[in-house]
Amino acid sequence: MGYKLFCSIAAYILKSMVYLLNIYSWLIVFDATLRLFTRPKDKVTELRLLLKRMADPINNIFRKMLRKMGSSGMPVDISPMVSLIAVWVVSNILNHLAGYYFGLASHG
Repeated sequence: MGYKLFCSIAAYILKSMVYLLNIYSWLIVFDATLRLFTRPKDKVTELRLLLKRMADPINNIFRKMLRKMGSSGMPVDISPMVSLIAVWVVSNILNHLAGYYFGLASHG
């Protein structure tokens, strides 16, 4: 009984993390879209600042990596795309793990 309970809880936690990463990926998309379609002279809104504060931690990691690889001269910042790929890969791995634990909880 304890093993099945552990597997059910683990599956629930992993599935919750997948949902949070899905929401986070949409925040990255909205942030990148606003960056693409706003000009430097446009007024900065509260929404824009919130999205920037939430998306920049992961985008900055890939921005630094891309800069080291020599992409600083590119006209468009591709770090949000790389961030999305990373978030989707982690989400997919967690989703498979959740399915594994769910299977153990129902059959084990």
